Amino acid sequence: MALVAVVSLSACTGDPKRPTETDDETTGVSTAAGGEVLQEFAAAWTGSQKPDFKGTVDEPTIAATDIAAHVAELGITGTTVELVDDLDCDDDSCRQHATVTHQLSGAGDWKYETLVDAHLNQGQWLVEWKPGTFHPDLSEATTLVRRRMLPPRAPILDRNGQALTPERPIVRIGVKAGEVVPVTYTLLTALLDVDADSLRQRVDAADPDWFVSVIDLRRSAYRPLRAELLEVPGISIDTANRALAPTSEWGRAVLGTVGPATEEALENTGAQTLPSDEVGLSGLQYAYQERLAGTPGIAIDLVEKAGKGSVINQVLVRRPQPGIPLETALDVDAQNAAELAVSDATDTTAVVVIKASTGEVLAAANGPGPTSYNTAFLGRYAPGSTFKVVSGAALLSSGKITPRTPVKCPDTTVVDGKQFKNYDEGILRGRADFAAAFAASCNTTFVSLADELDGDQLAAAAKRFGFGAQWELGIDSYSGSVPADEELVTRAADMIGQGKVLASPLMMAMVAAAVDSGVPRTPTLLPGEQPGVRLDELDPTVNAQLQGMMRQVVTDGTGSRVNLPGRPVYAKTGTAEYEKGNGTGTNAWMIGYRGDLAFAVLVEDGTSGAHDAAPVVTSLLNRLPGRLYR
Repeated sequence: MALVAVVSLSACTGDPKRPTETDDETTGVSTAAGGEVLQEFAAAWTGSQKPDFKGTVDEPTIAATDIAAHVAELGITGTTVELVDDLDCDDDSCRQHATVTHQLSGAGDWKYETLVDAHLNQGQWLVEWKPGTFHPDLSEATTLVRRRMLPPRAPILDRNGQALTPERPIVRIGVKAGEVVPVTYTLLTALLDVDADSLRQRVDAADPDWFVSVIDLRRSAYRPLRAELLEVPGISIDTANRALAPTSEWGRAVLGTVGPATEEALENTGAQTLPSDEVGLSGLQYAYQERLAGTPGIAIDLVEKAGKGSVINQVLVRRPQPGIPLETALDVDAQNAAELAVSDATDTTAVVVIKASTGEVLAAANGPGPTSYNTAFLGRYAPGSTFKVVSGAALLSSGKITPRTPVKCPDTTVVDGKQFKNYDEGILRGRADFAAAFAASCNTTFVSLADELDGDQLAAAAKRFGFGAQWELGIDSYSGSVPADEELVTRAADMIGQGKVLASPLMMAMVAAAVDSGVPRTPTLLPGEQPGVRLDELDPTVNAQLQGMMRQVVTDGTGSRVNLPGRPVYAKTGTAEYEKGNGTGTNAWMIGYRGDLAFAVLVEDGTSGAHDAAPVVTSLLNRLPGRLYR
């Protein structure tokens, strides 16, 4: 029967005066004591970077030093040693095979088998340490050297298989730790706007010969800075390739960025990632880091110590495994159109484009400039009058209101002691019907009808459109909130997208998509990973009425600026108030659809949807390719 020792993580040391035990009356060999010292050796090596072998190994200092040298060279972060096979003893020696498993930093486990010998010397059993004890291929003339190989990062693809983030050349700006002087931090802060304190901490923790990454730049961004950077003491510049979108702004908040690992990013990576690796820092690059990065390869070479260190043999070879591309619902042309639509933004602007018949996200752009915050998916805003699509649906579903129902649209009205007003005076004069009030975005009409619904009815209508639904997009998002308010004043404010109603631009784009297709859905960003869900179909009669009213917004109402030639546009504008310092600010909205494409646009601090969101919508719709409308 094999003797197996599974050792604990705490090291044991032998007693140098351990008495021998007699197992064989003829030879006097202490087989049990020989086996014990082997187990003590395995226990001491397990879990220790520089084991204490005193009383266990014949050359304890040499053994511990050899192991520590291999730990440093091979990047060993942990070791377990397990004795296997039968214990083989003769008059004054015992031997047993051991399975050694090293955890290699950034490269997984390395497991092999070695033979451990123990000898009885002047009444004491001690393990004989030699190079081959660490690894059977080692000798006095050889050592082990590690090489780690990273695979190229897999791209993120659009719906047609086109790479959104192909490998592109970059310039890596760094410093050689031992050559950094105080002025280095001052100059780099001025040139690159880096965090000097963070850089100083990383430099202080690095060995003098290490390259410490400062920032990675696209070549176009590096060229204007090249001459000044080369004058910085300690600067080190290298080139590499990185998975990048066409520009630093393009799809950034959704696709994410890749760069030198931060502490937070490392917590999200697998065990085979090193702090020096390039990792996903945000968006899909962060969420799918392990999939896109692939698995590093590792080679451990047996090399000569003398001369040029020629490789004699490879004791371990694992080829790098490429990452797996991630297919999205995004469309390159739609994203280009969305990016151009926000390119001139001076205030926070978000654009979302949805394929209405499927709920797939074709584009999501955020401006101004390169921003990693995904306002389009995460923003929590009062949707203003765009929410009248939902409250209008609730009123139409109640059976008390039709598009032709006569209504009033005074400039102001009072609900339960609170005054409400329209955005402008005189927006609808004389006799009007509900459809005309919707097209003119008459707040006073809608708040005066709040008592036709209770809080549960309005909340239920919002839920039918997908508000509050569980979304699985692969990255964070917000599906909105519409509470069931029983207080009439709050419900009146809710009717016009104020009060307690909150939504993201993506949620409001899904509202428009639901009216377009007649079927509310949860959005889909990653069709192969997390497809969206079809919700309950809208009442066909009510939906047809909503479609007619949204078209009237464009032909005879607040959305007339998007009444474009060609396919008809259906829309709803919105202006939402919010507290801004000691006063009130407004955000501008527009949602709608054209063909099979639904959209939402938000402009922070815009004066109105008609004035600020409409030009963005016009830019978007004029640039979206005709193939997508079908």
